[in-house]
Amino acid sequence: MLKATIDSDKIKRWIKVLTTIDAMVDEACFYISNSEFIFRDLDNTRINMINVTFQQEYFDVYEYSGDSPTFVCVQSDKLLKYSKALSKADELTIEVAEGKFIISSSKPYMKKFILPAYYDEERELPRVPDIDYSVYVRLVTPTLRDILKESKDVSETITLYALNNEIQFISKSEEGFQSIHKLKYPDNVELLDISVDNESTSVYTVKPIYDIVKEITTISGVVTLQFSSEYPLTLKFDMLEYETYQFITAPRSEE
Repeated sequence: MLKATIDSDKIKRWIKVLTTIDAMVDEACFYISNSEFIFRDLDNTRINMINVTFQQEYFDVYEYSGDSPTFVCVQSDKLLKYSKALSKADELTIEVAEGKFIISSSKPYMKKFILPAYYDEERELPRVPDIDYSVYVRLVTPTLRDILKESKDVSETITLYALNNEIQFISKSEEGFQSIHKLKYPDNVELLDISVDNESTSVYTVKPIYDIVKEITTISGVVTLQFSSEYPLTLKFDMLEYETYQFITAPRSEE
């Protein structure tokens, strides 16, 4: 049904993406068609969504023989573990056929891992929220990672506040501990761009965001944040051509 290959430079990227998927779901269901390979799903809390797309052109080889697009589902932790075993390969091949999800490499010697899989013909891709955001921020990804890491040591939530050419990341604990990270454009070079249509503030759970950013920082140097008051936060990472990665998280109701 499917045969696709990626080169050694993209294997690391594949593993990082799988790491974030495994942190969010126990079972990874991929949407495969003749033009794209997609993971888009919510976690068990229905609060967080990962949306990843690999276009056909991303792969060195991409052959799909199905009559129509379908979902193939596998155990996410095993897929990650076996992919890591191929991390030093020159090339990684993905094959889907006859209820099996196979990953393999031929160099420096042949390795093949076969995972039981099933096809979910009734499944549909979750809808990506279509929101006219008030705030648009482009930020160096390692800077966001560091801000989130330090913020989660203070509180389980983080408040994003934007006004004019400035964004603040604020964490407060019930015991009175607090952290504030403020970036102003163009004074701070880490803040590449900012557009604020309306003063906005919104609260999110910090750990899921940090867990994503921590991994994707190693394969993406710039991230775009979009949010509005009491609306979801969307992170769009700069990726390679024909590759997209988006993370969406719902706001917390309390401040």
